[in-house]
Amino acid sequence: MLILLLGILDILAGISLLLLKFSMGYTIAAFFTIYLLVKGVAFITNWTSWVDLTVVAIFILALFGNFNLLTYVAVVWLLQKGIFSLF
Repeated sequence: MLILLLGILDILAGISLLLLKFSMGYTIAAFFTIYLLVKGVAFITNWTSWVDLTVVAIFILALFGNFNLLTYVAVVWLLQKGIFSLF
């Protein structure tokens, strides 16, 4: 059940990161930045948590309007991780 919830939250985080490109959802994106930071620190021994912490840095850059290829890689990472955790 927890994996399902975390997967859904990862999917929503990926969508909110993508919405930042269109200047939408800053508050929601800030929430998901904090969510990914807490989740990354909580499961720090897992390598995917290190990637999540990197995505937090990309989220922060996106919140300030800096978008590049890594932003889209982070969106794909969050979406695929969330979708795979649903199955």
